[in-house]
Amino acid sequence: MSKHAFLKIFGSVITLTFLPAKNLAQQYQTLGPASCGLGQTNCHTRENGWWTTDAHHNSLDRFYEPDEECLQIAKLYGITPADMLKGNKGCMRCHGTVISEKAARESEFGVSCESCHGPGSGYKDPHSEKPGGYEKALKLGLVELKNLDKRAVACVYCHYITEPKLISAGHSTGEKFNYVTKMKTIANPNHWKHPLEPAEQLRPAFAKALKARGPAPVATAPPAPKPSPTAPTPPPLTATITEAPSPSPTPRPRPAPRPPTPRPVLPATPPAEDVQPLTLDPFPTVSDSTSLQELILILKKRLEYLYQKTGGIDQP
Repeated sequence: MSKHAFLKIFGSVITLTFLPAKNLAQQYQTLGPASCGLGQTNCHTRENGWWTTDAHHNSLDRFYEPDEECLQIAKLYGITPADMLKGNKGCMRCHGTVISEKAARESEFGVSCESCHGPGSGYKDPHSEKPGGYEKALKLGLVELKNLDKRAVACVYCHYITEPKLISAGHSTGEKFNYVTKMKTIANPNHWKHPLEPAEQLRPAFAKALKARGPAPVATAPPAPKPSPTAPTPPPLTATITEAPSPSPTPRPRPAPRPPTPRPVLPATPPAEDVQPLTLDPFPTVSDSTSLQELILILKKRLEYLYQKTGGIDQP
């Protein structure tokens, strides 16, 4: 028996081992989140309000506008893009809520209450009876998620993939999913009232559930698609490829020459013969006894005198 055949059978056995919990619940009908609290007059309005903020609520988003990876996985698994949202085609088993009466239609809700708590047709009404409603509901399809071991099995069911065909199609195994961290987002006061168990209790419970599922099989490369017999065979390439001549370099246009900048017009210098010699009075006598104020006053008068002689200013 080849390794691939062994893993395929092994994965199927493992899958079937954990399907009984789902199959057992399949005797009941999934009603949809509108039956639990999505409406304004139903019981779990607060819990549904929290659900709309949780990642499980948005699990359908990737299927409304699937990317290339999503389409490739579906194609290799054997699901057409038109069937990806249908409840009876596989993807919605973990990515959406499959309402029993609408299983052949496209799912309208992401992962919701009954995806984890179990289909509600059997326990919807009895579970609210007092006293003893909860215990009665456990016998009618309600999953006992207060039990940590059973909660771990419910989470691992979709977050840890062991189906060889799905893994070979490119779907992740979820081996690195951090259950302890993610559980903190689920344990919201608007979702459940009980305190979350410490990590020391969560880790062994999820490790036990993962171990029960067994190791994820190693992905095998999908077979290469065979060419269609009707597809025309492309003719052999006979044309001789000749090297195209290199284009001649195009000279860059030279810029137009700039017009010469006009030189500034300087004032005309009077002819030398028109310049008259300047005759000045002798500079006042200054001695060592001349004070600084007297010296400044002498210089001031001299400057005024020079201005007057050169025509700079008029004598006041």
